[in-house]
Amino acid sequence: MIHQNPNAGGQEHHLIEYINGFRMHVAVPWHTVEDIFILVNIKEKHHWVLTVLLFSERCIFLYDSYESSGYYAVVLAEIEKIAKIILLCLHACDFYVKQGIDLQNHPRYKEKESLDTFDVLFEDDFPQQPSGSLDCGVFMVTYVECLSYGHKVIATEFNPNALRTRYDALLWNYGIRKQEANAISDVEEPLRHARQNRITSVTEVFDVLWLMDF
Repeated sequence: MIHQNPNAGGQEHHLIEYINGFRMHVAVPWHTVEDIFILVNIKEKHHWVLTVLLFSERCIFLYDSYESSGYYAVVLAEIEKIAKIILLCLHACDFYVKQGIDLQNHPRYKEKESLDTFDVLFEDDFPQQPSGSLDCGVFMVTYVECLSYGHKVIATEFNPNALRTRYDALLWNYGIRKQEANAISDVEEPLRHARQNRITSVTEVFDVLWLMDF
């Protein structure tokens, strides 16, 4: 970061390899997808938050399950660090060229300098964990599952214990399928059936969260 060069000092920077599609079980390079979900650990507060990079919007959307905690300044400081290093890595691996983003003419990029970090936007109006609980992890996973359908997280209260039970069952099922397929790595594990459900209303969210994948 001191040299503004991700490769300075000859050190191996794993983030660039992730962006290019290495070191991930699914081996998907960033330039082939629309957005990236990143779970961020705020070590100072022993807390997890979800960030979503949307390249078309040039934004990092932040989902914090404990907004009332007063962690705003600490969380923002950590996200800004990530935003800066990701920006440098995107330039280093020619991400914009690979994805076909014209920095000079794209409406979200043309007004920005090449090293201006992505805007960070705090999202709100979604389920929050109870005060004093340690449920940030399960809330983050549930946010990701909802958002992966291309919809906002619905403002319906989550039941953390029920969510844990559900995810335990899904992981158990995943392990059984790997064992039956004699798969060693996640790459070898059989693909699951395509999901047919979509989150379209409050009444349907429970079908998606409780019945899917069983």
